Amino acid sequence: LKIQFKEVTGKDYGPPPKEPKKKTDDNNSGGNQEASEKNREKRAAKAAAKAAKEAEKERKRAEREARERAKAEKLAAASKDSFGDAPMVQSKDYTNRKWYPVDHLTPVLANDTVLVRGFLQTSRSVGKGVFVVLRSTMFTVQGVCFQNDNEGIPPEMIKYIAG
Repeated sequence: LKIQFKEVTGKDYGPPPKEPKKKTDDNNSGGNQEASEKNREKRAAKAAAKAAKEAEKERKRAEREARERAKAEKLAAASKDSFGDAPMVQSKDYTNRKWYPVDHLTPVLANDTVLVRGFLQTSRSVGKGVFVVLRSTMFTVQGVCFQNDNEGIPPEMIKYIAG
């Protein structure tokens, strides 16, 4: 039967073959181009925002370094005359200073100003003051120093003592 149908009509028996869908280049390619231009604009905007963020981060880092440098210079300038690391004691200069060993400190010396020599065991900063523990051999003594601009104890000295 199918062969007879083909001989009579010249076509195969069955449903007609489906035609492939034609691509409309007019609508789709223009839309793709618009979408890619939008994406390109979005990527450019995103890259610009990222570059601006990096520039801001670099600017803040440079400002922080400048502040720290100025702070260190200020501390160094303030410490030249009144405090800081003393040169090594070589007994080349003799002074009238009286040094007290830590083990000789007694309540009798409570209101006097005394000079002691030892190494810093601990220091603890508290507000505008600092507590220190000096050690010499087996003996320790606790000292305290508070900021007082009238008596020549600037905040830089407190920071130096606190370490």
